[in-house]
Amino acid sequence: METTVIGKPLNRYEGRAKVTGRARYAADHNSTHVAYAYPLGSTISSGTIASIDSSAAENAPGVLLVLHHGNIGKLHPVKENMEAGIKAAEERPPFHDRTISYAGQFVAVVIAKTFEQARWAARLVQVEYRETKASFTLDAGIAENRAKAQDDEKKSRGKPDEAFAKAAVQIDQTYHTPVEVHNAMELHSTVAEWQADRLTLEDSTQWVVGQAKTIATMLGIPSDHVTVKSAYIGSGFGSKLFLWPHAVVAAVAARQLKRPVKFVLPRAFQFTNAGHRPVIRQRIRLGASREGKLLALLQDTHSHTSLVTDYVESCGESNASLYSVANLSNTHHLVPLNVSTPTSMRGPGSCPGLFALESALDELALQLKLDPLELRLRNIPATDEDKQLPWSASHFETCLRQAADRFGWLKRQPGIGAMRDGSQIIGWGIASATWPAMRRACSARIELKADGTAKAECATQDIGTGTYTVIASVVAELTGLPPEKVVVAIGNSTLPPGPISGGSMATATFVPAIAEATRKALEQLPGFKPTGPNALAAALRTAGREQVIGETETKPGEEAKKFSFRCFGAHCAEIRWDPGISKLRVSRIVSVIDAGRIMNAKTARNQIDGALVMGLGMALMEEGVRDPRTGRVVNDNLADYHMLVHADMPDIDVKFLDVPDPHIGDFGAKGLGEIGITGIAAAIANAVHHATGKRIRDLPISIEKLLA
Repeated sequence: METTVIGKPLNRYEGRAKVTGRARYAADHNSTHVAYAYPLGSTISSGTIASIDSSAAENAPGVLLVLHHGNIGKLHPVKENMEAGIKAAEERPPFHDRTISYAGQFVAVVIAKTFEQARWAARLVQVEYRETKASFTLDAGIAENRAKAQDDEKKSRGKPDEAFAKAAVQIDQTYHTPVEVHNAMELHSTVAEWQADRLTLEDSTQWVVGQAKTIATMLGIPSDHVTVKSAYIGSGFGSKLFLWPHAVVAAVAARQLKRPVKFVLPRAFQFTNAGHRPVIRQRIRLGASREGKLLALLQDTHSHTSLVTDYVESCGESNASLYSVANLSNTHHLVPLNVSTPTSMRGPGSCPGLFALESALDELALQLKLDPLELRLRNIPATDEDKQLPWSASHFETCLRQAADRFGWLKRQPGIGAMRDGSQIIGWGIASATWPAMRRACSARIELKADGTAKAECATQDIGTGTYTVIASVVAELTGLPPEKVVVAIGNSTLPPGPISGGSMATATFVPAIAEATRKALEQLPGFKPTGPNALAAALRTAGREQVIGETETKPGEEAKKFSFRCFGAHCAEIRWDPGISKLRVSRIVSVIDAGRIMNAKTARNQIDGALVMGLGMALMEEGVRDPRTGRVVNDNLADYHMLVHADMPDIDVKFLDVPDPHIGDFGAKGLGEIGITGIAAAIANAVHHATGKRIRDLPISIEKLLA
C-alpha cells in the first residue's frame, strides 16, 4: 500500500512544545495552595515498627500532616485483574500495617507547605523497630526453601532430558543478570486534587486508564470518580506501568488536607519504591547434532521477588519460539526476598532470556567449530513451535543475513584475538532479537471539521515513543490533511479507553481504532477522496456539515487464534579491547529489525537507538548493588549507578525491513519499544569472547572480570 504520510520521517508532533518548555509534565502542575510530600524510608529490611513519634515533625515550620500506619485510614489491597484494567505494582496499600518487608519501605510521609520544609521535617520523625532476620540474595532464599515453582511459566515439548543426554554436542552453563534500575529522567510524580468526592491526578504514568481504575479500587471509590491526566511523560521503561504507593499517599493526603498535594519521588527512592529488573539466574542446556541442528533446549530460571507482591520475569517466553527445537523444557522458580518489588523493565523476560540463550548458542558454535551466524540460520523455525501456529509474518532469516552483510561478517576471522588494529584487539559478535507482537482492544473518537482541521481522542499516552505523531499521521493519511492540522487528545482517562504504553503493543492497538473511527467519519461524506489539504473542508461544505464524528471500538479478531505474531531482529556488535590500558568499548553496532510497517521513520529509529543504548548499559555497566548486611541499595543515585554517556556511544546502523504484517491490523504495524534491547547484551558478550577469550556469563562485563 502506497502512503503519503505513514512511514515518512516526520518531526515529533509535540517536539516544539518540549524543546520550548511549554510541555507540562506531572510535577509542573502547581495548583493554588499546593502542598508537598516527602517520604521517610525504613532503615531495616525485615521486622516491625515498634513505635513511631512524629510530634517533632508535626510541629516543624510549614508541616501540615505526617502520614503513617496510624492515620492513613482505610485502604484496600488490590488483586490483579488486567482484563478489567486493574493492577498495582504493590498489591499491599502503603502503611497497611507495622510490618517492614524491605529497606526503603515508606514508614512515614511528611506533607508541608514547601518541598524544603517537608524534606527537613522527615528527618525529625523518630521510628523504633523490632528487627528480624532478612534475606537479600537468591542463594540465601534458596537455602531457606523460599523458591516457589511457577506453574504458569512451565513449558515442555518432546523429551528434553532424554534428547539432551543423547546429543552429540552439549552446552550446560549458567548465566546471571543483576538488578537493573529504570532511572527515567523524569522522576515518578503525582499531583492529587479533590473536588468534593472526585479525584484528579496529574500523574507520570504509562497507563492512564489502569491508573484511574486501580487507585479507585485501593481508595474504595467508584472508578468514574477518578480522572488521571498524563499529557507528557519523561520516559518510564516499564517503571510507570502500574500504581505505586506514592500516588496513593498523595491522594490520601490531599483528601485529608482538602488541598492539592504534590509528591515527587526523590531519585534515591526510584531505586527502592518504583521497581527494578530482578536478579536472574538461568541455567541453559543445549543439545545439538554434529551438523548444528538443535535437538534439546532446557532452561531453568530463578529470579527474586518481594514479600509484598510477586513479580515474575518470563525469561523462557521468547526462547520457546525463537528456534526450531523438538525437545524443550522451561521452568521458573520465584524467590521471595526482603527487597523492594521488581517490575517490568524494557524487554522484560526476553531481554535477560536472550542474553542467556544467545550466549549459549555462541558457546555451542565454538564447540561445533561452526560460524555463529550459520548455526542460527540452520535452526530458524518455519512455524511457532511453542504455540503450534503459523507465523503471521516472519522475516527472521532476512534480518540475520542483512545484518551480517551490512556489518561485513564474512570478513570475521574466527580465532580468539585474531583481529587487531594497532594496540586494540577487535571482537565481533552476533545475536538474534525477538519480541511478541501484541494487540488489544481500543476505542477512539475522530471529529472532522469544516475549518479543515481534525481532532483525534483516545485514552492512551505518549511516553516518548511517538504516539502523538503516529495518531496524527493516521488521520492525515486518510483525510489528506497535513498532520499539523490534526489535534491529538490523549493522556486523559476520561477519553475513549485506550491501551497501556507497555509491551510494545500501543501502536498496533490504537492504529486500527484511529483508522476505523476516521473512516466512519468519512463515510458521512459520500464520494470523498483525500486529494489534498483542502479536500476535507470542501466535502463538508458540499454536505452542509460543520463537522462529522466517527467513534469505534476495535479488538483482535479470529486472526489472533490463527497466527502467531512476533517481531524479529539481529544485532552485530564490534568491541575494541586494549589490554595495555585495560580499555573496553563497543565501537560499532548494526541492527536489522522486522517490526511490520514503520509508522514514522524518525521516531522508529529513535526507539531502536534508545533500546540499543540501554542494552549497552546492561552489558557493560548497570548493576544495582545491595549492602550484604542491610539489603539497602548503596548506589542509589546517578553518580554511582553507572549508565552510558555520550562519550560511550558507538556508531549505530539501524535498518528496518518495513514489511507490513498482513494480519495484525491497519497498516500492518507491530511494535518497536522493546525488540531493540533483546539480544544486544549477548552480541556484546560474544564479541568480548571473540577478542579476549573470556566468556563473561555474569553481567555486567566489567574490567575487573576481564582482568580476573
